[in-house]
Amino acid sequence: MEEIKQLLSMALKSNKKVIKGQEFSVEAQLNGLDDYINLYAKGVVVAVYDANDQDLNILNHDYRKVVIFFGECLEEEGMEVYIDEGLMD
Repeated sequence: MEEIKQLLSMALKSNKKVIKGQEFSVEAQLNGLDDYINLYAKGVVVAVYDANDQDLNILNHDYRKVVIFFGECLEEEGMEVYIDEGLMD
């Protein structure tokens, strides 16, 4: 899961690019309007962080623990994070 922390850091620096790792990818879209950060696993979005609402939406139950760790990484980067499991399949 350490890969996620590194990918997040790189994605925040290179806005609007998908930063790919071996198992996960992270995309940060931070333009001041609809700001979000996506976490991908095997090419599929498993979590979306809405930076405006500070909601971290878990989209896939199989990756719940990974997404919780992703939320902790977001907090380490100085963001407020509220976990939302309402969209989970």
